[in-house]
Amino acid sequence: MAGRIRLIQYVLLGMLGVVSARAFEFQIMNPGEIIDRAHKRFDHAVELSPHRGTIFDRSGEPLAISLEVKSIAANPRIIENRHQVARQLANALNLERRSVEKKLGEKRYFVWIKRHVTPDEAARVKALKIPGIGFYDEAKRFYPESESLANLIGFVGIDGKGLEGLELQYDPLLKGKERKVGVHRDGMGRTIYARGLQPDTVNDGSTLWLTIDRRVQYIAFQELKNAVTNNRAESGFVIITNPSTGEILAMASYPSFDPNKGSYRHLAGHTNMAITHPFEPGSVIKPLWVAWGLEKKAFTMSRSIFCENGSYTFHRVTIHDHEKYGWLPVTDIIKYSSNIGIAKLMEPVRPGEMHACLSAFNLLEPTGIDFPGEPAGLTRSPGSWTSVDKAAISFGQGLAVTGIQFITAFNAMVNGGMVMKPYLVRRITDAKNASVDETRPTILRRVLSKETSDQIVAVMKTVTVKGGTGEAASLPSFQIFGKTGTAQKIDHLTGTYAEGDYISSFAGGVIDATGTTRMTMLVCLNEPRTYYYASIVACPLFKQIVSQCATIMELSPNITIARREEVQ
Repeated sequence: MAGRIRLIQYVLLGMLGVVSARAFEFQIMNPGEIIDRAHKRFDHAVELSPHRGTIFDRSGEPLAISLEVKSIAANPRIIENRHQVARQLANALNLERRSVEKKLGEKRYFVWIKRHVTPDEAARVKALKIPGIGFYDEAKRFYPESESLANLIGFVGIDGKGLEGLELQYDPLLKGKERKVGVHRDGMGRTIYARGLQPDTVNDGSTLWLTIDRRVQYIAFQELKNAVTNNRAESGFVIITNPSTGEILAMASYPSFDPNKGSYRHLAGHTNMAITHPFEPGSVIKPLWVAWGLEKKAFTMSRSIFCENGSYTFHRVTIHDHEKYGWLPVTDIIKYSSNIGIAKLMEPVRPGEMHACLSAFNLLEPTGIDFPGEPAGLTRSPGSWTSVDKAAISFGQGLAVTGIQFITAFNAMVNGGMVMKPYLVRRITDAKNASVDETRPTILRRVLSKETSDQIVAVMKTVTVKGGTGEAASLPSFQIFGKTGTAQKIDHLTGTYAEGDYISSFAGGVIDATGTTRMTMLVCLNEPRTYYYASIVACPLFKQIVSQCATIMELSPNITIARREEVQ
């Protein structure tokens, strides 16, 4: 018996020695190791959606803001009856029970049950008083203008990262710093407390101040939506700019979506057609060739072209006009939009010179606008152009450009000859309202003289008077100028032009009483039905938008024109 007692004493003393040695090692020799192990076991960092910076329009009205919402998480290790709890949570949060039960069955200390819940959902879950359920404050993006700006602003994912539009383009600046909450657990895995964020890290995303006017944007979107619906078109877009600076005042696309609700995985119509979708411009490009020809002295305004009474066979291909015209001066070729006239006018100009014109007006390269996904213009190398190709390109077929590329080129024609870089963000400020960056108007190059620019504006004024193809875009109190375009679309299956599928467009501007072109606009409807001529489809859309935006934009009515028309 004494020997057994002595053996037990030795064993206990040995064990005590081992414990003492380990205690000496952890507390004296290497105390940091045990502390790190404890933190790993009992501490947990929960990553929350960041507080993104606000996006404002040019007047300081919010277009995208972050709101505080609750998110609900669970500690599956201390959920006692996961079947019952899963059923309760599923009913309270309108979730699928099996999905909740699967989460609660995981061998983890933390799982999200549902993020960005409504106040009612949070209240229902709190009333259940389930041990192991936690509530966390997160930031959810809210878009006050809903679908009217959705294609431009874009949206963010559940984790607060930008996925489309300006939210994606400026995501590194908008998202701010990473936000985490430290959660402490006891030995049983139960949450004891959560360490919150420091006050100065709560809202540290930068703020964007756009060139967009939300009032003009809303009008443009609503009128575009009505035009697409009434004309049974597939889609459409509108771009409104300040031609002197390159600022985008409105950019609407339809169809659109509501970024405040729903899933975006299979949602159609969430791209910005004005920037990302190339199209064949059709006759709206004709003034460009006239401006370039005048600038290069390839012809003068006194030149007249015989337009073959509406039908012209050219290298085994017949070119048609929508009316039978005989001799037309350069101005009337634009006024009546003669395909034959512009093709014959440009016939002596070499392909390389036409290609150089497209390049100079920035129709072959991305404009560099601050928006993701802008492609380059599309056309073949001029060395491969046939005479028929050159004729087709003269009236806007056989090349593809984006809306933002074309309005940039159009602005250069009417602003004195300057290609201005388009932009959407005027200013960026940090969380303390200190300026981070500011965009100023940028001249990319001069392509026309002021004299030529004035000439081409005078030519395009004739388009909107009586008899011109853009007569339906005219307004009694303003000088309106522009150009219509009705381009046949290519069938991508056959590679030939599709019968009955057209893109109808109108590019125009408004001259107020001061003699200044304060705004330019490009409207485009894709595959309108019943009627497809731009004079019937696109021009009324332009007119409706201008008439409603004139007061907002403080466009001074040209009283002289109004009185002259009243006398007539």
